[in-house]
Amino acid sequence: MTRFAIPLMIFAAPALAEPGERYGYMMDGYGYGVGMMFGPVLWLIVLGLVVAGVIWLVRGTEGGARPKSRDALAELDMRFARGEIDAEDYAARKKLLNG
Repeated sequence: MTRFAIPLMIFAAPALAEPGERYGYMMDGYGYGVGMMFGPVLWLIVLGLVVAGVIWLVRGTEGGARPKSRDALAELDMRFARGEIDAEDYAARKKLLNG
């Protein structure tokens, strides 16, 4: 029984809200005005902030994943100092990293 009563109350609520009125304040002119004009603008601002936040988040995570040239040069210097690579290989890789 409640399975039918709850939807019936939900659909009947607008009709029972103000029995003496026609269809509420929307038809009387109170619903149209400044609030109706700025509602879509507010949603566009919210949507823009969400898009900007996603772009900022994606760019922030990409920047940390890429190795920087200074870090690569420092690692190359350390490998050369430890004797892992010879002078010719060091010079070729340093030239490649410097562009």
